[in-house]
Amino acid sequence: MSKRQLIRCHKLVRGLVDDSKAAVLPIFGVMVLLMIVIAGAAIDISRTVAAREKLSYALDAAGLALATELSTTTLKESDIIEILSSSFEANLANAEFLDEAIKNLKYEIDPENGIVSVSSTASLENYFLGMGGYSIKDIGPEVFEFGTAAQVSYSRYDVELALVLDVTGSMSSDMDTLRDASEGLVDILIPEGTDESDSKVRISLVPYSQGVNLGSYAGKVKGEAYGYADSSVCVTERQDYDDGSEEFKVKYTDNTYDYYDKVNPPPKDTFYGGGSNNCSRDSKMIPLTAERKTLVDAIKALEDNGGTAGQTGVVWGWNSLSPNYSEVWPSDSKPALYSDDDVLKFAIIMTDGDNNRYYDFVEQENKRYCSGWGWSRTCWNQTVDVYDWREKSESQSYSNNSSTDQRELCKAMKEAGIKIFGVYFGTNNSSAGSKNMQACASDGNYYQATSSSELIDAFSYIAKKIQLIHLSK
Repeated sequence: MSKRQLIRCHKLVRGLVDDSKAAVLPIFGVMVLLMIVIAGAAIDISRTVAAREKLSYALDAAGLALATELSTTTLKESDIIEILSSSFEANLANAEFLDEAIKNLKYEIDPENGIVSVSSTASLENYFLGMGGYSIKDIGPEVFEFGTAAQVSYSRYDVELALVLDVTGSMSSDMDTLRDASEGLVDILIPEGTDESDSKVRISLVPYSQGVNLGSYAGKVKGEAYGYADSSVCVTERQDYDDGSEEFKVKYTDNTYDYYDKVNPPPKDTFYGGGSNNCSRDSKMIPLTAERKTLVDAIKALEDNGGTAGQTGVVWGWNSLSPNYSEVWPSDSKPALYSDDDVLKFAIIMTDGDNNRYYDFVEQENKRYCSGWGWSRTCWNQTVDVYDWREKSESQSYSNNSSTDQRELCKAMKEAGIKIFGVYFGTNNSSAGSKNMQACASDGNYYQATSSSELIDAFSYIAKKIQLIHLSK
């Protein structure tokens, strides 16, 4: 090859090299753009994943909020939508997909199994796939869609709760605290705005001191139909009865008040006794009700008075939950049967002190009479017929009559299937009152409150625990 030919060949090769460099530049530019788009897509995907997690959290919260309401209240469809939407708005307040998520919100309620299912979908616009002048439609979707679902259990059970409160004289400086604690419990279990017909919770209020003020119900259980009732609304306890041929063990039972039918009229001592006028006048018993205002008004009216007959509080707390007393209370207050598997029964028994009163039916007693004046005055003892209840004072003790009776009644209540929460309001956890509450409480349900704030917290915690018990039942 001549020199001239070599020079021409060199120029040709060099030209080819220069042409290849020119071709690489646009290819490089395209690759850079694709890398940007891929990185941007990763950001879009990351945003979508984060949004889905946020939606999932909001769904869980909404499902739980709905389950909590369904556990205490029967809800209309409009109520359900309002609860779910409000929960979404609270948990997705700044989310750009909030409106779409609410619009696509769906729910399903399985009342037979107590399950709430909630789902929703939403989408986010892609920010990066249209870069470089390329069409989003050519590269990928205009939006990333995402969705999630949640399932939460709720209670299909109804609740009956007896709130047994110590309103004795020793509570005089703490009555405001007791009212606040009790009203707070009602707020949780029967929230403001709950219609009575929709509530799945009914509460009885049983204030006690030297007995329980049964108001208009007192006469019936004292034997009013047979002329035995007195003018007092204070009702105490009853005792076992032996008619000479058979002994009726009823003291620690919820047998009906008119159990004895061997003779007509039944003896007076087969009914409940009075024996005291020292029940708190304004602290009236309220049988089971879901009427929030009735309960709150009665709680606000609580006043302290008298000594402590804690066993009488337990008696009437139990009777308010017992189907054997259905005819005593109004129709809306009739307790469910113990065999009703759709109803859970609870009692909260609270005291700040030790029991020191009990009652005994006396047929005869000795009385001392005197006549005359000065040196001519003479006195003598005489046995007289009484045939009535007598109040007995006793020293405060874990083993005295009233404390022993209280624990026996609590034991029988638990055997009937009623879960008891015992609350002692005081600093001495070794006192008779504390030990009685510990014995009365079902396993794990004893609480000691040493201050006003702790009493309020204890009632609130118990209310929430009751929610959890019947939610997980």
